[in-house]
Amino acid sequence: MLKQPEDQILIVDDKVNNIYALEQILGQPGRNLISATNGNEALKVALNQEIDLIILDVQMPGMDGFEVAQILKSNKRTSETPIIFVTAELKDHRFVMKGFEEGAIDYLYKPLNPEITEAKVSVLLQLHRQQRELLEKNLALENYALLINNSADLICIINAETLLFEEVNNAAFSLLGYTAQEMKNSSLLEYLSEEGQSKIKELSVEYQSTFSFETLMFTKNGEHRFVSWNIVQKKDCWFANGRDITRQKKADFEIKQLNINLERNVAQLQLINKELESFSYSVSHDLRAPLRSINGYAQMIQDDHAQSLNEEANRMFNVIRKNATKMGTLIDDLLSFSRMGRKEITRVPIDFNKLVEPIVAELKQTAPENIIFTIHPLPGTQGDPSLLSQVFVNLISNAIKYSAKKEIPHIEIGAEIRDEELVYYVKDNGAGFDMQYAHKLFGVFQRLHGSDEFEGTGVGLAIVQRIIVKHGGKVWAEGKSGEGATFYFSLPKTN
Repeated sequence: MLKQPEDQILIVDDKVNNIYALEQILGQPGRNLISATNGNEALKVALNQEIDLIILDVQMPGMDGFEVAQILKSNKRTSETPIIFVTAELKDHRFVMKGFEEGAIDYLYKPLNPEITEAKVSVLLQLHRQQRELLEKNLALENYALLINNSADLICIINAETLLFEEVNNAAFSLLGYTAQEMKNSSLLEYLSEEGQSKIKELSVEYQSTFSFETLMFTKNGEHRFVSWNIVQKKDCWFANGRDITRQKKADFEIKQLNINLERNVAQLQLINKELESFSYSVSHDLRAPLRSINGYAQMIQDDHAQSLNEEANRMFNVIRKNATKMGTLIDDLLSFSRMGRKEITRVPIDFNKLVEPIVAELKQTAPENIIFTIHPLPGTQGDPSLLSQVFVNLISNAIKYSAKKEIPHIEIGAEIRDEELVYYVKDNGAGFDMQYAHKLFGVFQRLHGSDEFEGTGVGLAIVQRIIVKHGGKVWAEGKSGEGATFYFSLPKTN
C-alpha cells in the first residue's frame, strides 16, 4: 500500500512565540511544519517547494501578509495554494474583505482557539487534497481522451441490446467517412452487409465477457472495409475496438491467387520436365546412333581403302571422325547437365581428403609427367559424394588441361574456413584468363579460349556451378592471362 504523502504547512509570522504556539496546536503525524519569519523568506519557500497550506500573519514589518498573498496568487505555481490569515487587531469588515480579495480562504484570530484552529486547518487540507486529486484525474481523463481520439482504430461503446453507438472516437471518419456525431445513436447494423448483420445479431443474444469477430462494413461513399473487432462486454455495453484489415484481406487474397497460380505452374513444369526426359532419351539413343555410324563407316573406308586414299582424303576422314567424336562428347555433356538440374542430392558427412586423393591419382595417369600437385588438408562437411566428386574431377581436369603447356605445370588444391562456410579452391599456373570475362566462365558453351588451342565443350564449369548451387554454395574464379587461374567454391559449414 502506498504511503500517504505528508501535508506541507508553511507558518509565516515575525514572532517566534506565535510560530511555536501554532506548531504545538498543529503538530501531528503526517504533517510537515515549515516556518518563516518574514515575507521574503516565505516567498522563497513557497516558490521552491510544494506547499499544501499557508498560515500567514497579516501584520509583519517590511512586507505585510496582504502583499505576500498578492504575490503568491499572481504566481502560477502557488495560485491555488490555500491561505489562512492570522490577525489580532484587523478584525473589522473592511480589512477582512481585503484579505479575501487577496486570496485568503479563512481567518484565524488571536488569541488562537486550538480546537477552531485545528478544525479549520484539517478541513482546508482535506479540501486542497481533494482538489489536487480531482485535477490529476481530470488531467488523466484528458490524456485518455487524446489517446482514444488519436487512435487509428475505431474505439466505441455499443449498447449490447439495441446495438446503438453510445460513444465513438474520431477514427470513425478516417475509417468509414462518418463523423463521431453522425455515428452516435445510430445502429451498428446500418453499416454491415446482410451476412454481418446476422452474425452480430447472433453474438448479441448470448453474454460473453470477451469475444472477437470480423465484418464487412460500408463507408459513407459505398466502399467496402473489412474490420476486425475485439469486444469486452460489461453489463449491457460493448467496449469495442475495430481495426481496418482491408489491406491485409486483399494481400491474403492475392497470396491465395499466387499460390493457385504457383500450383498450376508447378504442374506445367512437371509436364515440361517429363517432356524433357523424353527428349533426353531420344537424344541419348537417336542422335548417338547416327554419330556412331558416321564414325564407324569413316574408319571402315580408311581401313579398307587405305592404299587408294591420298593424304588429303585421309585428313578429311580424320576430321569427320574427330568431329563425330566431339559431337558425341557434347551430347553426353548436355545430358549430364540436364540430369544434374533434376537430380536430388543426398547429404552425408564427407572426408574431402579421401574424396580427392583417388581423383588426383586417376587424373595423373593421363597428365604430363612433370606436373606437380600440392594438396593441403581439406576440412570435411556434408554433401552428396558423387556430385562433389564430379566437381573436383571437372576443376582438376580443367587445371591440368590449361597448365599442360607450361614448362612445369603446378596445381594446388586447398581450403579455408570463413564464418559459416568452407571455401575450397583449385589453383593452376596455366593459361589463365582476363577478369573482365570472368562472368562468362560458368555459362553453358561459354569458352574463353579457342577449341584449336584447348579442347572442350564448354559445359564442365556450368555443371560445377549447378552442383554447388544445389548444395547451397556459390562458385567464382580469379585469374590473369598467362599467369594461371584459381577456381573457388563454397559449401555451408555443418557438424
